[in-house]
Amino acid sequence: MSKTWAIVLSIIGGLFLLGLIAVAGVVYLVYQSKDRLVQSVEQIGKDAKDAKEFGAKTDNEACLKEALARHKRDKSLTGQISTHGFLIACLEASKPSQGFCDGVPHPDESMQLADWTLKKCSDLGLQNDQTYHVILIPVQAYCHRSKDSLEK
Repeated sequence: MSKTWAIVLSIIGGLFLLGLIAVAGVVYLVYQSKDRLVQSVEQIGKDAKDAKEFGAKTDNEACLKEALARHKRDKSLTGQISTHGFLIACLEASKPSQGFCDGVPHPDESMQLADWTLKKCSDLGLQNDQTYHVILIPVQAYCHRSKDSLEK
């Protein structure tokens, strides 16, 4: 075997070993965190149920305010997922607010979307928040799902 092949096979073997170590690390972390993960999934399900109940009693604007308050309280990954799910479920169950979707650009309108995002972040006090998408993406999706279904 030539020296070149020995180097290539050594590199491939090393990468394979690193891949195995990475997979083992992920399995270990999931195993160690399984109780917290199960608890988080259960909490997210409970939050979605709460969102539907909350939304049924209020309007879009109140859903947004409640989601914003939840987002400010918990910006962890599970908190972001929970807030995102809460807002989606709440908006679907809530009554329309006058002007709630006014000015929300379609996802295909990238320049208008950037302008709207900056303005909305400022309006909501999220200027320095890198996780603003937790709040803005459900609003945009809700507004355009509503508009698209009305146009059909």
